[in-house]
Amino acid sequence: MKNYSTILIDFNRLVEHSNHLGLIRLINEALGLRKALVLLNVHDGKLLSRMLGIGFESACLIVKPYHRYNVFHVLGSYKSDLIDGYEQGNVTQNADGSRCFSPQIATATSCDRSVCDCKNNFENLCIAEKARVVENILATDFEIPKGLASETLGSGPAALPESQFKQNYLALEGKWNITDQQVTNNSLVMEISLIASYNPKYKYLRIRSVGAGFSPANGGAIEYDSTYDRGHFQGNIKVHMQPNTDKLRTLSTEPKNVNNQTQYTTGSQFTVGVDISKNPSYNSSYTISESITTVVSDFNIYNNGAGVTADWDWVMSKIEHSFFDIFDEQTARKAKVKSVPELAKKNLQAVTETVWYADNTLNESIGVQLYWWIKLHRAYVTGDLTNYTEHHHWNERTVGFKDTPVYIDFSSVHA
Repeated sequence: MKNYSTILIDFNRLVEHSNHLGLIRLINEALGLRKALVLLNVHDGKLLSRMLGIGFESACLIVKPYHRYNVFHVLGSYKSDLIDGYEQGNVTQNADGSRCFSPQIATATSCDRSVCDCKNNFENLCIAEKARVVENILATDFEIPKGLASETLGSGPAALPESQFKQNYLALEGKWNITDQQVTNNSLVMEISLIASYNPKYKYLRIRSVGAGFSPANGGAIEYDSTYDRGHFQGNIKVHMQPNTDKLRTLSTEPKNVNNQTQYTTGSQFTVGVDISKNPSYNSSYTISESITTVVSDFNIYNNGAGVTADWDWVMSKIEHSFFDIFDEQTARKAKVKSVPELAKKNLQAVTETVWYADNTLNESIGVQLYWWIKLHRAYVTGDLTNYTEHHHWNERTVGFKDTPVYIDFSSVHA
């Protein structure tokens, strides 16, 4: 194995009586030698979680090992549709300045727009194109997003004995053409930490989202940005995390509701104990405490979590009551489109954190829904000052594991 940089395994060749223990040994040996894995045709995410501590269903899964954590790139797994929607309102203005606004019912359709993100369109590519996508990922080093790397010694899970924590990074990326001229590029990284505590006798699951963020024009300018036409800009973003079990309890979710603020801070704190009779070089207790401060001006955040569900909405302030509030009505003039904030046009980071806990006897593989959703908008006005139409076109998409969950194996850590 030392002569190879990458190990490829086709799970279609596995049958019920396959030597799973032998495969687990092979995978562990490869990761221990820092060999990347390319796993094809994974149809049983729960089985894979027993081998890796975390599992997905995917046409192609790339696992890149680093010091004390693994990075997962899941290709061909996102089954969401692109949705196009349209609504408009006709406005007539009388000589005395009075107006009549007549809205038309919104329509929405799934569209077959060309998707330029090969990672999400993986199964439709030819073999040569698939190989290029895989090669590009293998050749690119992963950097932990700024804010997630622990800056204080002992504040993060990596301060613990290896048997007590398992940390993985999952990239949820979506890039597609909104129009022929504008490409949206979005990247959210999920840091998934599973931690076992000797005293108190709990297991903790902590999931944090950060990453490069949401960029409606791939770092450039949106296609339309003038007095009577603006778009497509991001006005709504959702991040959703939901364990499919009643065996976990929620310790904390961050952020809480954030309104009329320019920044917010996420962070939790909990204590993890170590059995020093078995690990004499460690302390008996560690405090896991890490925080991230994020800019959020001109957007409000709503924490919709309940029970074990963690769910947040980012809403651009100008349109949270009605999208038609984006239009600037003036007497004896045609309406204009208000300017939109920089975070709607450039890069918005959706930083969140949730911690769940359970008894440290829990050794099952638990399915967790992890996904994000984005809605991009275009607003424009046609006509003259006496009779004009306010148009709203939108494009939305969900990316991640909504229908088929991520499986996390709680037996992979113990204290």
